[in-house]
Amino acid sequence: MARALFIFFMLLPSRLWAASPEPVDFFSSGVKLFVGMAVVIGIMLLIHVLNRKGFKFLESRQSRRIKIVETRPMGGRKSLCLVEIEGERLLLGVGNDRVNMLYHFNGTPDAGCFEDELQARVEAEK
Repeated sequence: MARALFIFFMLLPSRLWAASPEPVDFFSSGVKLFVGMAVVIGIMLLIHVLNRKGFKFLESRQSRRIKIVETRPMGGRKSLCLVEIEGERLLLGVGNDRVNMLYHFNGTPDAGCFEDELQARVEAEK
């Protein structure tokens, strides 16, 4: 039965199946495609820039108690991570399968970067 239908449809003239022949304009189709892609990529870049500036669209509005201040890679999959939890700063060593607390900073220094604090602590230990 399927073969008979196949042969029947193959014998029909192709003009019965074809739509009205209109010339295809590849230039206008290409321009439409390019403009559409530019609009989509522009919207994505705008959202990315606004997200980096402080307008958090993708982040929840809850206040976060744990804040990662800075992370420094140490080679391989190991890194140092300075974390602030409710005003307390901790220096963590992060490895493949474990996280170790290396140092607990007393107080909360308002200004200063991680390198300055680390250098001051290293010099104080000597």
